[in-house]
Amino acid sequence: MKKGMKVLAGGTAVIVIGGLLWFANGFMGNPVSKALATYNTEKYIEAQYPNMGLEREETFYNFKGSNYYVRIQSPTSIDTHFSVQVSPLGKIEQDDYGNSVIGRWNTYSRIDEGYRSRVEAVFGSDDFPYESDIDYGKLRGRMTTEEIETDELHYPNYGLIMEDLELDRDYDIAELGKTAGHIVLYVGDKEVSVKRASEILLDIKNILDREQVPFYAIDFVLEQYREEDEKPNPNGEAVRIQEFLYSDIYEEDLEQRIMENAAVLEAYYKEQDAKKMLK
Repeated sequence: MKKGMKVLAGGTAVIVIGGLLWFANGFMGNPVSKALATYNTEKYIEAQYPNMGLEREETFYNFKGSNYYVRIQSPTSIDTHFSVQVSPLGKIEQDDYGNSVIGRWNTYSRIDEGYRSRVEAVFGSDDFPYESDIDYGKLRGRMTTEEIETDELHYPNYGLIMEDLELDRDYDIAELGKTAGHIVLYVGDKEVSVKRASEILLDIKNILDREQVPFYAIDFVLEQYREEDEKPNPNGEAVRIQEFLYSDIYEEDLEQRIMENAAVLEAYYKEQDAKKMLK
């Protein structure tokens, strides 16, 4: 009887340990598969991208797709880096060299991060005079022909053309901001009015000019100021404008331009809500 209990206990332990290993493998992978992914990727890079001097960096496991990813980097090109996707059995599934390097996504991400950092430095400064829950900047990619045809708000077609970006080029971030910079800013204030929105918008433009952070257009929302324990915009009152051009931010008739932009945006939202109701 005791021997049978020991066998049963031993069998249970094996099952439990096996289950734990299976669970761990599902979330963290296993060293054998990781080593195989690394080895096969090195052979793949030698054959697929010879004479480029590429170097293997980290190999990591993605539990969502149950695959391994191996990071590849050029020691001489800041924008030449990509990942190779490998199955748990070591089969090379794909790599993203075409999109990341040839498609210039790495180049775009690098200069976009440079612009975002400049905007963040202004909005995150202790000297920034406004309360804001959402504030950031980005370099916008130019819309495709198809997107322009389906753009119901008829926003201006501006931004960077990905295929025109040059690999590893040291771009002037401020110059890019003039033609592709897009700002998003939500400001909380005790007064919510078009007049107050125009005052703040003019001031924001002056602040960014002073800090040498150009932009082409801005999404701006003036909403009710909230206390620390309140939800954003507690009474729902707001002035909202979208894709408002830098060149349109000047004092004469500014309130009128804000109202026109806000009216178009509000009409668009109502139209979209009506479409949802019909579904």
